[in-house]
Amino acid sequence: MSKEITQIIVDYTEDNQSLQRNGQELVIPDLPSVNNPLTVPSIKHNSDDDIFAVILMALATSYTDLSWKQPSKKDKDYMANKLADSIPAKFPSIRLHEIPEAFANGIRGKYGEFMGLGVVSFENFIEAHLASEKREQFAKEVLMIPERIEPDINTKFITAKNNALKAYQDKNYGKDISLVALVVYTFLDRLKLIQYSAKRKWDFVDQAKEILIKGFTHQLSVTISKQDRFRIRRDIENVKDGSAVQLILNTSKRVALYQYFDDVALSGINLDELIDSKQYLFNETEPNINKNENHEQHESEQK
Repeated sequence: MSKEITQIIVDYTEDNQSLQRNGQELVIPDLPSVNNPLTVPSIKHNSDDDIFAVILMALATSYTDLSWKQPSKKDKDYMANKLADSIPAKFPSIRLHEIPEAFANGIRGKYGEFMGLGVVSFENFIEAHLASEKREQFAKEVLMIPERIEPDINTKFITAKNNALKAYQDKNYGKDISLVALVVYTFLDRLKLIQYSAKRKWDFVDQAKEILIKGFTHQLSVTISKQDRFRIRRDIENVKDGSAVQLILNTSKRVALYQYFDDVALSGINLDELIDSKQYLFNETEPNINKNENHEQHESEQK
């Protein structure tokens, strides 16, 4: 329990007012110190009694800090009960930790002038706190993407292999694998598994051009926008004259991958085992990996 809350309890006891709700003695909930209040659960996860207790203590502190006369127990309990109902309902994202801070800032004029202290004033303090720059910064910190932990090389290989095997299976089942084709091609090419002659590669380029032109032509036939039609015609010309280099290259890689999968299926090769046998090449091309050690290890295993 924080020193601030402990002091509030002492003040409240010295004022001969027991901490009760509906005739039941309450215990002040433990509010551990945190750098960012948004790292703890929102107020909807706290019990009604805990919310009431913290609000009642925060109210007592507010009057004490202002050197104002404390309201009667009846009036203070009324405000605490009203706020214990309204704050979770109106501001469900607030944390219990934040209520004393919002009240403390509010009575000090950090959220502008206020006319007396009542239920509406304290609700306004909560609303202003939630809209404050400090609260916004806390939210940004919580939403920040944690630093990514780089997986080890074996994990990378297994993931890439599984992606390739799934794409191979999907292709055999007639499913579309165009979205993953480039990634899978890059992986298998890294293992030097996709080996075709220069002439065959140019055939893939020609097929890629045909596929692209056919796709663009279809787009042209269903497009009404004059601007879009102009762009599509330009794309067609770029493919025909070969200036859309990257687009043609990527499409030709997809064509090559489809052909490779067909060849594997016809030959009856176990692609899983074949990929495993080439893992040393994957390791050798990984940054910061000692290529000589990996190659020597592979040769030793082969012997």
